[in-house]
Amino acid sequence: MELTVPLPLDRRDKLIAFLLAAVVLIAGYWWMVIGVCGIFHDDAIYVSTAKALATGQGYRLINLPGAPFQTKYPLLYPAILAFIWKLWPSFPSNLLAMQALSLLAGGAVTGLVYLYLVRFGYCTRGVALAAGLLCATSFNFLYFSTITFSEIPFALILLAGLWALEEQVRAPRSSIIRQLFLGILLALPFMCRTIGVSLAPVGLFCLYRHRRPVRWVAMGASVLICPWLIWTQAISFYVPGDLFTEYYTNYLTWWYEHGLSFFMRILVYNVWYSMFASGYVGFPGLERSLFSLESLPLSVCYFLLGIITWIGITKNAIKQQILPLYLISYFGIIMFWPWPPFRFLVPLLPFLLAYLIGGILIITQRLTVIPGCRTAFIVAMGILLAANLSSVFIQGQINQKTRYPLLVRTNPPVHWSSHESMFNWLKLHTSPDDVIASGLDTMVYLYTGRRAFRPFVSRPAAMFYGDPSQSLGTPADLLQVMRAYRAHYLVHTPMPGFGEEKLFAALIKNFQLEYPGVLQPVFLGEDPRFVIFAVRPGPE
Repeated sequence: MELTVPLPLDRRDKLIAFLLAAVVLIAGYWWMVIGVCGIFHDDAIYVSTAKALATGQGYRLINLPGAPFQTKYPLLYPAILAFIWKLWPSFPSNLLAMQALSLLAGGAVTGLVYLYLVRFGYCTRGVALAAGLLCATSFNFLYFSTITFSEIPFALILLAGLWALEEQVRAPRSSIIRQLFLGILLALPFMCRTIGVSLAPVGLFCLYRHRRPVRWVAMGASVLICPWLIWTQAISFYVPGDLFTEYYTNYLTWWYEHGLSFFMRILVYNVWYSMFASGYVGFPGLERSLFSLESLPLSVCYFLLGIITWIGITKNAIKQQILPLYLISYFGIIMFWPWPPFRFLVPLLPFLLAYLIGGILIITQRLTVIPGCRTAFIVAMGILLAANLSSVFIQGQINQKTRYPLLVRTNPPVHWSSHESMFNWLKLHTSPDDVIASGLDTMVYLYTGRRAFRPFVSRPAAMFYGDPSQSLGTPADLLQVMRAYRAHYLVHTPMPGFGEEKLFAALIKNFQLEYPGVLQPVFLGEDPRFVIFAVRPGPE
């Protein structure tokens, strides 16, 4: 196992780290829309569970009818948001502090990753700086740094664990307290996001290979991990077993409803998509400013960039370096995760960019016989950075105009004012006990106080992996679930960026044809895509 001597960080390094963080804060402030939550569904789940914790209702999904226990997302990030809610219980005003937390974490990640890469010799200062600049100006990174998602806080916690591990394997001796503390740091990413589970075993492996103590480190990690696992298994007996509730409370449904035979299709697609996304996620400005993402040459380019990235990571993982070993273990998990892996790559973006730029530099060094090759590389980096900045500026203008931050372009655009009109109607014309069915149910709950649920089960196998089954069910399924949850109203809105958007619209249209009169329109927004239906008794 290769182990480099840590490089001392000088004043220049700290200044660069500070400037990288400042770029994220400035660009993120321009991009951010304050007071908006629920556009990605999960972001409002985190906030609603934080509200439950802050108001003494326990770790429950109080947005759902019956308020089942939350056993899907680990506790750490909602607990941090709950602390903010406790101090500032006025919603949606308190979203300012919650979004600021994400943005500060984004700035810290970008600056500290630069220091981490330089100190432990993973790349040169120039490569680390270039990676930091591209990360700081990627609107993919800025998007997750400006909403109530756990990705960026997870990245910061992960970085703390990796840094402590690097120091520990280089320390000839360490106290029991320090070993326990390291174990806790290795477990914290898992307590923020389930996919962080691999850091603890990777860390123990690295310590063992370097003949460092592992017993107390393992004990420290177990102190956090085991209680959560025990609690989720014990409390699962009290969670309703229907598919609609299971979507909110566990991941297993996505696997066992399709069986082991479907794993190979997931593996092939996710490997391909990860290669593509690893190239795209850091250079979104190239697509927004110069090309179309659907163009074959650009798709091939992104795919090749992704291959360069993961070849570099794999080569260093073979040398058993800590960072690439963890990245490979993380990659191994998302390959079998039955969902497109884009979101999972965002927390790793500065690391991926460092390996990509380092790999391209190695290629250019071997092409020194070609005149101007290095100059062309520097010019290309400048173009990519300018394209990223241009896209952040343009999309930031759109975000401020519509007050609806999005990663995808919509035509016509969605305006937050349309949602606010819908919320106002629901608060004025419905009872606090009424149950609402909606594709953006978590958003409906936060802004109206009405319990809400998704009247369909998202089936990623059908939406993304070519499974021929009905992806959102049939009109009969929709009628059955609305009866089961006693829905009083069905809210239909645009769902930009969701694979379910067109499918849900088609399902409602087919439902109205098959069960006429069950859905009675009672609200039509200025944007006709916003409709509220009263749910009437249907045929038995």
